[in-house]
Amino acid sequence: MIAIALILGFFFALTAEIIPCGPLYALLHPDFVALLLLYWAISSSSELSFTIVWLIGLLQDMVLGGVLGTQAIAGVVMIYLLYTGIARVRSLASWEQLFFIFLLLLTHRLLVWLWQAWAGTVTWHFSLLLGPVIGALLWPLFTLTLDSLRHALRLKHI
Repeated sequence: MIAIALILGFFFALTAEIIPCGPLYALLHPDFVALLLLYWAISSSSELSFTIVWLIGLLQDMVLGGVLGTQAIAGVVMIYLLYTGIARVRSLASWEQLFFIFLLLLTHRLLVWLWQAWAGTVTWHFSLLLGPVIGALLWPLFTLTLDSLRHALRLKHI
């Protein structure tokens, strides 16, 4: 049941990444896959495998049509940084985790941007910072929704 919930969650997160809703959505939307990776890494009792994070990142690269490995590297680095302070982050309430989530999402976004800039596909714009800000602000609602869903499905901690 947990595997089905994970697969469905990442399916919906990848779908939210590719919805064609115009330039404003593209500018403002957070990285839902990164948010879901952070949620499962924080809420699970065992560590999320770096191999799983890498494969999810490669799948995200293929779905988005980006440079292969961009999301994978950024995701692994983001989860590694989370695991270095996981005890501290788990001890905080979800609204207190905003700052850490913002820094992790910002790191993820900057790594993706650096990889794409190195490949010559994007240029810098301050709007790149809006996604991590909105993702961090959505974090309490995101965790509340997923905790409620997990409780309704009676999923135990992984």
